[in-house]
Amino acid sequence: MGCNPIGNFMGKMGKMGKTKKMKKIYATLIMLLLVAGTIYLAYPQEYNNGIGYDYSRYPSSQPPIQTHEPNNERRNSLLHLTHSEFIRSIENPRVFFEQPTGKIRAGVVPHHNIAATLISGFFSATSYFAEYYDLVIVIGPNHETLVSSVVSSYRHWDIGDGVFTHQGFVQDLMDSNEHVAIDHGVMVYDHSVSILIPYIYHYLPGVPVAPLLVSRRLSFEQTLELFWWIQNWIEKSQKNVLLVASIDFSHFLTVPQSRVADQTTKEAIRNHDLQTIHRMNYHHVDSAASLIIFLLHLQELGLTPQIVAHTDASEFLGPGVDETTSYMIIMGIEQTKQTQQVQLSFVGDIMLHERQMQNLGSEGVASSFFYSFYHVSHLLQEADLAIGNLETVLGGFFMDSSHYSFFPRFSAPDPFAYALFYAGFDILTTANNHSLDQGVGGLTRTIDTLESIGIANVGTYRTREERDSILVKEVSGIRFSFLAYTFGTNMQYLPNDQDYLLNILNRTVIKNDIQKAREVSDFVVVLPHMGYEYELAVRDSIKDWAMFFVEAGADIVIKNHPHVVQPMGFVTVLDYANGETKERTAFVAYSLGNFISSQTKPHTNEGVILNLHFAKRHGEVPVLEYATVVPTWVGVTTFFGRPIISVLPICYTLHSIDNFGNIFGNINTAQLRMAREHVLGQIFNDMPFSIEDRFFFKIH
Repeated sequence: MGCNPIGNFMGKMGKMGKTKKMKKIYATLIMLLLVAGTIYLAYPQEYNNGIGYDYSRYPSSQPPIQTHEPNNERRNSLLHLTHSEFIRSIENPRVFFEQPTGKIRAGVVPHHNIAATLISGFFSATSYFAEYYDLVIVIGPNHETLVSSVVSSYRHWDIGDGVFTHQGFVQDLMDSNEHVAIDHGVMVYDHSVSILIPYIYHYLPGVPVAPLLVSRRLSFEQTLELFWWIQNWIEKSQKNVLLVASIDFSHFLTVPQSRVADQTTKEAIRNHDLQTIHRMNYHHVDSAASLIIFLLHLQELGLTPQIVAHTDASEFLGPGVDETTSYMIIMGIEQTKQTQQVQLSFVGDIMLHERQMQNLGSEGVASSFFYSFYHVSHLLQEADLAIGNLETVLGGFFMDSSHYSFFPRFSAPDPFAYALFYAGFDILTTANNHSLDQGVGGLTRTIDTLESIGIANVGTYRTREERDSILVKEVSGIRFSFLAYTFGTNMQYLPNDQDYLLNILNRTVIKNDIQKAREVSDFVVVLPHMGYEYELAVRDSIKDWAMFFVEAGADIVIKNHPHVVQPMGFVTVLDYANGETKERTAFVAYSLGNFISSQTKPHTNEGVILNLHFAKRHGEVPVLEYATVVPTWVGVTTFFGRPIISVLPICYTLHSIDNFGNIFGNINTAQLRMAREHVLGQIFNDMPFSIEDRFFFKIH
């Protein structure tokens, strides 16, 4: 058993490709020119007639493009992607967790060759609609010169059977806009457009391009003017256009700093705050104008931008980079019935033990905690809502001997919470057997701290009014309610008059809560903390509890506490309401294992990121469509020369080590492979559920 499909209900593994390691990021314009020249001299065998890479050595499956252009016409060369990099990326295109299910009308893609698998993943997704597109308009930043606000080229591209520029578009633009200049040299040496041409050639054969490079000095008014010209040209031509904004994000920052900057950029994108985007510098985005035009185009199409991937250069270069660049794949997807797609991601127990506090180094606690999650943070940030079980209180200090009794009394410093926020968590359950480890004061301080940084909590409360309200989150028109309960508190007891502080398992209370939640939401998510620690099998009494939650009206039951991975799957129950009997499908996970800890018992360093994918089609009831799982492993990685306990996505890490060497530190690949097999075996072994054909798992 590996990362491949399991059984007839499994989907294909998402290949997470990766380009070869580079020593430095292209940090300045001078370095870009030097690298391009170095590649030209170092790899003459990869050039076609000495002026471009011979991508035609990877033949297109489509027939040759017919053209009436003279054979001796000069064409734009491709200088920024080697043939081997291109081949590697099209053999390993990034598969996004939220794969598009409709027609892609526009997108944002990177233009660094180290992110080639992301570029390949985007154009691979567009290839399903290759026959639909009449033209690809590519807009990117002009890195090379400030001679003109907008630069284009009417030359075709030197690649295989050819990628041809739509000369009519370029001529019309020249005739209508005084800010546009033709500069073939800039188009060749600037990588923001030319690096995409091989992917258009491979995935969209025969589709012409319209290339545009825009300067940062383009004013907001000029940006709007350019957009409206493009939009009017598209409408008049009646062409089916794929508009691609070639953009990189958050340059010249450390990884933690880039994540903060990217959060600001994401908020501006989602809020359609064009003025804020226009004012952003390279710390946020390298082409504000391209991003604005992309967002305005989606607005005209009536589409919402969907951020389907977010990562940075450290994923490809390995830890320890001084400066990074962020990459996002953003899509505008046209659904036949305007389907809204929503992803919820769940992880298991989030713990803080003494070994995790060691070797913090001079960078401080906050950044060290951040590095514990940065290999998986992009997976959590891709989710619309990321939920985990915080199995510690935030007492403002780390537990020490004075806070031990017969059992550890957990407490974490505030930077641990900050790191969880930067990792991408939106909701944390706080009802577990450690909720009262630091008394009522620790319980309420945990809520205060999470609230102050923007993470919602469920299961513990400060007032009775909070306890009686239902936590509801609405995403893309789908409403989710969240409830959490615990079996006990390690013999720490609530004050008699403050039973509202913590939800204890009580069937009568739970039934009432679920009924209230169903009235205000489309899906009820119950997060019980219960079970038997370190047991790989699920006892019948726990299965009975799971069915109780579902039969009471829960749609999703995600249980934690055993610290090891246990089975999960879909279950069908009968609902009796208004004299009708209907089948309803729910999802149950008995334990997602440990997300992070330094426990040493067998299998406690294994876990799962569970992604549940929901869809709402126009005029229809939202549904839970399918699940994806990411097996994880807690190991010691190396950051800046020092060991850090980190969460690793197993399949991706093995793929990276197999192809590019062990950049993660002293990782035992044999242990990692055994952990993968064990996690997948636990998920699907002795499946106690009935699986319907329309539901399936995918392994990533």
